[in-house]
Amino acid sequence: MRFLYEATDERGERVYRGSLEAESLREARRRLREMGLYPLRVERVRRPIRGRVPLPELVLFMEEFATLVGAGVPVVQALHTLSLEARHPVLKEAARGVRERVEAGEGLAQAMGHYPEVFPPLVRALVAAAEVGGALEVVLRRIAEYLDKSHDLREKVRTALLYPSFVVTVLVLVVSVLLIFVIPVFARLYGAAGAELPWPTRLLIGTSLFVRHNGIWLLLAFLGLYLFLRQFHQTPGGARLLDGFILRLPLVGPVLHRAAMARFARTLATLYEGGVLITQALEATRDTLGNAALAEALDRVLERVVRGESLSAAMAREPLFLPILVRLALVGEEAGDLDRMLYQVAFHLEREVDYGVKRLSSSIEPILTVVLGGIILVVALALYLPLFDLSRILRR
Repeated sequence: MRFLYEATDERGERVYRGSLEAESLREARRRLREMGLYPLRVERVRRPIRGRVPLPELVLFMEEFATLVGAGVPVVQALHTLSLEARHPVLKEAARGVRERVEAGEGLAQAMGHYPEVFPPLVRALVAAAEVGGALEVVLRRIAEYLDKSHDLREKVRTALLYPSFVVTVLVLVVSVLLIFVIPVFARLYGAAGAELPWPTRLLIGTSLFVRHNGIWLLLAFLGLYLFLRQFHQTPGGARLLDGFILRLPLVGPVLHRAAMARFARTLATLYEGGVLITQALEATRDTLGNAALAEALDRVLERVVRGESLSAAMAREPLFLPILVRLALVGEEAGDLDRMLYQVAFHLEREVDYGVKRLSSSIEPILTVVLGGIILVVALALYLPLFDLSRILRR
């Protein structure tokens, strides 16, 4: 392995920079001392880690880490074992890098901070609190449990979004097939017969001709709209506007809103129970919301908490925070049991998300049936109305 270094001479008058080959970070430092140099900074040259680690892999990593630490294995040796056991290449490389940095004298949370793609802020905050409190095994198991719950909730939200997307795709495909392949057959038939067509049939045939002649431009227009909305979502104002609109959508919006609030409550409870200050916990919770409108509301809550307001009072002034969350947070603050109340809120909202996903599925199925049936009925009537006067057409 190659390492970059900065080192001084015995008098500390000159700084040397360079690189050397060594088996480990410790070996690199030893070789520098043998050269009469005192290392200031030694860092392994590595390819940048790209890509995120799937949550189930990270859950397994944390559970194994907790088991090793609980069995009395030193952190460095536990990380070495985990780097050998990890199946995901990014996680394997991150575990190896964290081990080298801990071996060189960094704290575990500090070493994890060099790999933000793998270890999110919540994990680092809890590990930092555990290093101070000395309960690393308990915190690692708490992290694994939290990540597992987050994965389950994310899958439920994905299901809630997947079904409407499937419904819209089916509708678009059905209408496209009718306009491109079915209606032109009838248009040629009526054109050859010289029939005088009623206005619904003329409108349908005209729509079919427009789609067939301008299909590529329609696709480009939809693609342009998608790219515009995607770019608009990258701006703070655009993200706030679009994410707020998503929360107001019928059927899907309430499910996404409750899922985000459940994530918020569970994340905050986990951090607060782990000994993280409430202000730091709110900062770490912001990235877990997944919604810019909610994140901006949380920023205002954090500002008020920093100024001395209670959490429940600060949340009560934001309409996006659900009343049950505000009420139980107030009860928890008065009883000195905020983390338990937040866990109860998270459990309740996760149950509501379950019911919401089921209601969404049961509601969209009849809607899909009615819409598809209505489209087919309108098309059938428009196409077959001229056939009711078929005898007159044949005589002509």
